[in-house]
Amino acid sequence: MPVLDFDIAVYAVNEAATIGACIASIDRACAGRAAHISVLLNGTTDHSAEILKGLRLSHAAMTVYRFPVADKANAINYFLYDLRRAASVHFGVDAYTTIGERSFVAMAAALASDQKVLAVAALPLSGRSAKLVADNTMKGGMLNGQCYGLRPDFVDRLVAAGYRLPLQLYRVDGLLGSMVAHDLDAPNSPWDNARLIGVADAGFALTPLSVFKWRDIRRQYSREVRQARGRMENAAIKSLIYSGGYGALPENANDMIRDWLKTDRPTVRSLRERYFTSAALRQLRLARNIDPAPAERLFGC
Repeated sequence: MPVLDFDIAVYAVNEAATIGACIASIDRACAGRAAHISVLLNGTTDHSAEILKGLRLSHAAMTVYRFPVADKANAINYFLYDLRRAASVHFGVDAYTTIGERSFVAMAAALASDQKVLAVAALPLSGRSAKLVADNTMKGGMLNGQCYGLRPDFVDRLVAAGYRLPLQLYRVDGLLGSMVAHDLDAPNSPWDNARLIGVADAGFALTPLSVFKWRDIRRQYSREVRQARGRMENAAIKSLIYSGGYGALPENANDMIRDWLKTDRPTVRSLRERYFTSAALRQLRLARNIDPAPAERLFGC
């Protein structure tokens, strides 16, 4: 099988409003390159599949898959272990973004120019915190989950080691970035920002949330609760990987947090954090673990 220039995974949960523009921007970024897009619909219940079926791409081939549950960790695991194709770069993109036309080319060039670099991240072009995030990304050591690229031999080693992201994990991109920065060996390989760099010529844009739209208000509330959960996830992850490595991570993040809570408590720095941490803990008490799930191929090549 020929080696592609770009192998792209697009992750989506009910992103019908943006997914068409996202795929169109990715297609433009693949001009002149051999590329394949795997669209992974995670528990999607809207009409994203119909929108995708109606698209006509000029540069990249596309296959659309659907998972029964909405879980990005499960989708990333499935892509890396079962769907990825031989390519010079494996990209991950969130379906609520649009990417710059030169983004993939710039990210691929950054990987090719320095063999020490294992992953590259694009910079946000919009949003209230875009400049701060972009500045931090350029310092290295930060994986922006909205648009990033992975070196194939790094992915090969990750899969050979059998490392998987815990299901129902919120901070999936942070954990993947940690694996990159530690070169898959947290106990013995110190964090190195030079393994994960930002690329100034690669960018992504997203539609900001509005305080005047009920859907966006609910989305922001859910994000705040997930961020509170994410702080507990990070603490639990650190307690495991620096002693037992990434192989010590459990199959499900719920179990990891519950075990951590037996001996530790979340740190809260404000009344706001206290409120959302309490909400995250209530959700955790009610949460039921999901099982790993394969994807159903809907259409494409």
